[in-house]
Amino acid sequence: MSQAGEEVDRPVSAKEIALYDDAAERDFAWADLRSTVDWFRTNRVVVAAIVLIVVEIAWKAQFLSHLYFRQDDFHDLDLAIQSPFNWRYVTYIGAGHLIIGLRVIAWVMVRTSLYNWGLASAISLAFVAAANLAMLRLLRMLFGTRPAILVPLLIYAICPLTMPDLGEWSSALESVPLQLALLMAVHAHICYVRTRRVKHLAAAAIWVAVGLAFFEKGLVVPVLLLLLTGGFLAAPRRTWLGDMVRALVRCWRAWVIYAVLMAAYLVVLAQSLHTSTTHPGAPNSAGAVGTFVSGLLKDSFVPGALGGPWQWLAVPGGSYAFAAPPFALIWIGMFVAVAVIVISIWRRPVAWRAWVLVIGWVVLADMLPVIFSRIGAFSAAVLGTETRYVADAVPVLAIGMGLAFWPLATDQTRKSSTRRAHGLRARTAQQSLEVAAGLVAVVLFGSIWSVQAYKNVTSGKPAADYIANASAAIKQAPRGTAVMDSAVSGDMVEGLFGSFALQSIVIGDLAPGKLRWLEHPGGTIDGLHMFGPDGRLYRAKVRGVASEPLQAGQKCLPNKNGRTVVHFQGSSPSTTGIVRIGYVWFSSSPGLVSVSYPGGTRDVAVKPGLHTAFASVKGSVSQVVVRSLGGGAICVGDAQAGNLEADQTGPVIPAAPS
Repeated sequence: MSQAGEEVDRPVSAKEIALYDDAAERDFAWADLRSTVDWFRTNRVVVAAIVLIVVEIAWKAQFLSHLYFRQDDFHDLDLAIQSPFNWRYVTYIGAGHLIIGLRVIAWVMVRTSLYNWGLASAISLAFVAAANLAMLRLLRMLFGTRPAILVPLLIYAICPLTMPDLGEWSSALESVPLQLALLMAVHAHICYVRTRRVKHLAAAAIWVAVGLAFFEKGLVVPVLLLLLTGGFLAAPRRTWLGDMVRALVRCWRAWVIYAVLMAAYLVVLAQSLHTSTTHPGAPNSAGAVGTFVSGLLKDSFVPGALGGPWQWLAVPGGSYAFAAPPFALIWIGMFVAVAVIVISIWRRPVAWRAWVLVIGWVVLADMLPVIFSRIGAFSAAVLGTETRYVADAVPVLAIGMGLAFWPLATDQTRKSSTRRAHGLRARTAQQSLEVAAGLVAVVLFGSIWSVQAYKNVTSGKPAADYIANASAAIKQAPRGTAVMDSAVSGDMVEGLFGSFALQSIVIGDLAPGKLRWLEHPGGTIDGLHMFGPDGRLYRAKVRGVASEPLQAGQKCLPNKNGRTVVHFQGSSPSTTGIVRIGYVWFSSSPGLVSVSYPGGTRDVAVKPGLHTAFASVKGSVSQVVVRSLGGGAICVGDAQAGNLEADQTGPVIPAAPS
């Protein structure tokens, strides 16, 4: 007994305590691991969706890294930096869109950093991420947290239709915030329909207003909400029209609030149209309308929805590209689209309503605005290949696809979907699942291919290099440097933007007041410079014909009675616009001389000493006559007639790499 007692009462050694603690820690570690695994298993759909969104953002960030600002982007940013923040600015339409949200963001952004593509891309991607999270939230509400919702989320994330739109910053800041507002408005509206809580109606109204603030296509959002409410949020009866009438009556408060928002927006739009360069009007050609409608469907929307268009046609300079799907793939895509619609209706007769939602959005939001504003001014065939017009339809496509194939999570029909199928039904279901998986794989592959093909034919590097060189040139150039003002490359800003296409705006806004811009150089201008096609600052030279050289021993061209006849070595081009004269003015004070040519006479101010003067002319010249108008004598040493261009053989700012 004593031995047994001594054994029981024996003190526990430190080694035994350590072994016990190690075992306890291992048990806790295994428990934590099992808990983590169980959590991931329970939330695997959400985790997979978040991973998908993260991969998408990284993919789109890499896509944006090879692009840069273009066209409307420069116009919107330059307008923002030149304008005070007031109602007139935020409601300025310009190229045809009332984009209050973009105006606000641009105004704030340019006061942080003008032409900062990294910052602009980050803003776009933030909206993309928010829109994807909103899509995930909405899909979970509509269909429950099940693996199937990853399909429409994937379609929304990878659809090539959204990529050219994302690549042009001004378009992205119209379309992506609208998509976010649409998805949030749908979610809040469904919550209101189901609960009748005022807070959900208020949220829906706010998001409708946000959509309108970024894009006039937001006017179609309430229409989408009505079709969705009447088509799916109540037990379908005999006709969709009857269901919509019931929805109008049951949710009349929502429709009144939405209508008030739409009316207020239309009033603001009507009052702001005087600032627009384009105005709505009826198309003058039914054939052009048909060409545009068919082109937008068969060349842009349908191929894009299936991972196309697979090929692109880039604009000169490669800053953007239009859809150019192969002919065979166009018709294969149309066949697949029809097959998907037919199969969905065969599986769920109510599915036709979902496809009407999608088609209705494309018609009302994407086709009609173009038909009534741009058909007469642009090629209808080209407009039909413009994928940006249907980028905002992608979230509606994702929602419609879900509604076409799956019942809502609150429907009683979901019970039948969980029952085990038998016999032919089971085999058909399995075959359908395999076909669907194959189609999704094809769409995924096609989307990656299409986006890569777009990247292969486009680049923002020329514009980015131009702005980088111009920024460096402005920093290094002496203040007050005289610079010939001309338009930037049409690939950066088209001439249709008027003064916003001039270098004095695009480049000058980088450092207002630093340079002295001259649109029509005249008078004495020493050291006139020009920006070259690469954005560097060069000396300006006249390309054309030069005056006959001085004879041996001469320092000036012959001058008789204050009159110098300058003979050129041939006739200048018919497009001649300027004459440059190198002179010495023998006087202690400035004076005037006249420069005469067959088409007219120009008075030119001159300064004492050795200088360079310019006079504008029109048309070909073979000689000019320089005459002193009193106050001194002029010695003309040389002259050229033609047009100004950058002298890329001389000094350059900043220095070009060797």
